[in-house]
Amino acid sequence: MDVTRRLLQLTIPRAFVVGASGSTATRLAVERELRRRGWGEAVTPANADILVVCGSGGNRFSEVVDRLWDQIPSPRALVRVAMPDAVARQLDESRTEMWGLAGLRADAAPRIDAGVRGMDPDGMDWSSTVQPHDNVDARTTGHDMDNHDVAGMGEMDMSMEMPGGIPMADRGRDRDGLKLDQLHVALGPALSAWPSGLIVRLVVQGDVVQAAEPEVVGDWARSSFWFDAGADDQQRVRAAAAADSLQRFLSVAGWESAADTGRWLRDQLLESAPGAAVHPRFVRWIRRVRRSRVLRWSMSGLGQVGSDAPGSLRGDVWARCGRWVEEITSVIENPVANGQSAGGAWGVQRAEHARAGLSMLPSVLAGQEVAAARLIVASFDPDLEALHARSLGGSHG
Repeated sequence: MDVTRRLLQLTIPRAFVVGASGSTATRLAVERELRRRGWGEAVTPANADILVVCGSGGNRFSEVVDRLWDQIPSPRALVRVAMPDAVARQLDESRTEMWGLAGLRADAAPRIDAGVRGMDPDGMDWSSTVQPHDNVDARTTGHDMDNHDVAGMGEMDMSMEMPGGIPMADRGRDRDGLKLDQLHVALGPALSAWPSGLIVRLVVQGDVVQAAEPEVVGDWARSSFWFDAGADDQQRVRAAAAADSLQRFLSVAGWESAADTGRWLRDQLLESAPGAAVHPRFVRWIRRVRRSRVLRWSMSGLGQVGSDAPGSLRGDVWARCGRWVEEITSVIENPVANGQSAGGAWGVQRAEHARAGLSMLPSVLAGQEVAAARLIVASFDPDLEALHARSLGGSHG
């Protein structure tokens, strides 16, 4: 028993972090604390020890969280964080929970029983629902990325199921006129590096999206984190928001080391203008992302949006990433606060970006592979907090 306890204590936890609507401040606090402790972030529930739920998103979100919890192997811990200042204490409690042998046995017993009941006479286990999507576009291989699970799907819900969780397919004609199975798949609302409060319902044949329909869920506040974060320095907080969007995109693309650096630089920007000590690391990170030939080659031409869209959405996935890079670069090269509020025109732009992005998703995602759809959504990264803050007439309107 002492050996088991000691081995558990030596294990470095990995957390799978999901955010409910309006939970940006809490999510950033969780990511910052995980980095401070040296704990890793998992891209799928199966690779995690701790499920960290930021905020509360209502019954539908809670149901998805329950399914995610079932996918996390023991020893495990569930952390529900409502406020940023509670993150450190609750992560401490989660580690203690994972060390407890009595709790480990109590958690494992019903799962073992359920696994036995879920086996059919041939030994096939149908007790789980849907596994992560591991197929990736061959163009994305060969990069110097730490994690090649490009656009890992995490939790995907089938809207039509038979007993035991086996997905039941419809029938429909594909783009070549062949009548093939159609699956109804929901991306979100609890995915790693996914816009909080967003569900995208897909009709899929094979791994090709035939139709897509976005839906916004959850309870929303009258303000946006990014509006409140930089009340006295709009330029710096805009760069921090761009760094957050870019690091989430890089995480979806499977480049975890670059995503980790992006999170650190985002937090530096939120604290203060970048000083001489961190400036070289900023520059190296931006140069590394900008000069990535494989990333550029993989994303060029993907998710093309025409000139009738807002400027922040135009072009392909790579063009949208390039705008985030330029936003960050402008602050690094000229780290002077401009004294403007982060609301006003920028708030209008972020809300319009989110509104237009939601309306364009159906047409842009149709005909794409499912993994590509994840990358396109990540390149849009709609700020639904900003959209709701303005529609509700928040203080930054």
